[in-house]
Amino acid sequence: MNIREIFFLFFVLTGFILSILNNFYQIEYFDYFRASLDGSKLHSMINSDIFLFWKEGALTAEDLINGKNYFLTGEEYRRPYLPSRIYAFFSILMSQDLLTNDGLVSLEFNKILILISQTIIFYFLIIFLYFVLIKHLPKNVSKIIIIFLAFEPTLFMYHSSFLSESIFFSFQILLLIFILFKNHSNFSIFLIGLILGILYLQRSVAIFYIIPILIYFYSLNKKFFIRYALIMLVSLSIVHTFVGYHNLKRIGFFYNVSAQAKDGFYDYLLPIIISEKNKINISDAKIYLEDKKKIWMKKNNLENKSFEDELNRLKYYDYAKNYSLNIMIKNPLLTSKIILKKTLHFFIIDPLTHVYYFHRWDNLDGSFYGSDTQKKWVVPRIIYSLIIYFFVFLGFYNFFRNEKNNKLFFLIILSILYFTIVQSWYGGTRYFAPILIYLSFPFAFGLVSFKNFIQNNLIKNESSK
Repeated sequence: MNIREIFFLFFVLTGFILSILNNFYQIEYFDYFRASLDGSKLHSMINSDIFLFWKEGALTAEDLINGKNYFLTGEEYRRPYLPSRIYAFFSILMSQDLLTNDGLVSLEFNKILILISQTIIFYFLIIFLYFVLIKHLPKNVSKIIIIFLAFEPTLFMYHSSFLSESIFFSFQILLLIFILFKNHSNFSIFLIGLILGILYLQRSVAIFYIIPILIYFYSLNKKFFIRYALIMLVSLSIVHTFVGYHNLKRIGFFYNVSAQAKDGFYDYLLPIIISEKNKINISDAKIYLEDKKKIWMKKNNLENKSFEDELNRLKYYDYAKNYSLNIMIKNPLLTSKIILKKTLHFFIIDPLTHVYYFHRWDNLDGSFYGSDTQKKWVVPRIIYSLIIYFFVFLGFYNFFRNEKNNKLFFLIILSILYFTIVQSWYGGTRYFAPILIYLSFPFAFGLVSFKNFIQNNLIKNESSK
């Protein structure tokens, strides 16, 4: 290992140390309660969906400590499966309760250990990724990829948050490591399927990510594709069967797709479609959909207390999915226009909002979105995004010109397209973050080609003097 290699690894280590320091900073300044609009206590870092994961983790840990069968623990499979189990694991490991007796987030719980753990895992994996990448790509390109992953502020900030992103990033990196192995064995393919399953357990959006992975393996090795596909599907099925069996033992019904994966369109996209289609405001569109829901419930005898039964709610989630798809198919141009608008917003990179400002924002000041603070960051975010995309597009341009590393870039393109398709319709910039893992590759190629272009022109200018 030469001096440049040592300096590079030390530089990445600096990123790791800064991330650890940020872990402590976030806990020091944001591990407290603030007032919510309804007057209740709201933890600055653990609220909204994170609190629901935290709460389920607390219930799971309590049940397991009391000797309850694991497959009888947990609640309705509405949100991703893994985050609440991670919190339960740390609670049991440290013998500390996640919640107080009155159901609030415990300020005594040693939260920093979770943040430090996910930071260690991520930085360890990107170093591992580097030693895999240099077998496929030039060293200078590989180094830039790793530096991007280590320091890009959007990725960097999530390691100091209890959102699901940091662990999801780590499994994305781990998946890339196994995919980039030069000589695949049946076991490595089996592990790829398992990692794909775990990705889904951490974030529901990865449910169909096996499709681009299979397309990539088909382009990579048609001779062994059938064998690889079968092994991958078997290992992925093990994960889905595990979740389905858990639900079967818990409520007597086998299902392995979270409710959020079914009613997302209905809750977040359909009100906008109905609003624009019927020329009404969003509030009236939601009332319209609520009336539709009541009619469906009455028709299916699911009114009043019967809807408190999880099995009946599962029927509703199927209805919501089918109704949403039906409306979207019947209104293709309107749906496409709305999704395109949301996608444009989706691609504006947002390094600070989902960690720093969501932690420090006072809800008594109203919504962060639309506030003066949010508006002042719009232009800097656009400029930052354009800088990133300049090098990304330059990287893709050079790739299409010479088609070196074409199989790897094919995987990168498939991954970007996949996560754009399954997430951009929501429009939230938080959901763009996983795509940055893949954008690091064309960004690195673009930066190197830009550097070479500048150097070549300087040499030409010097020689012409």
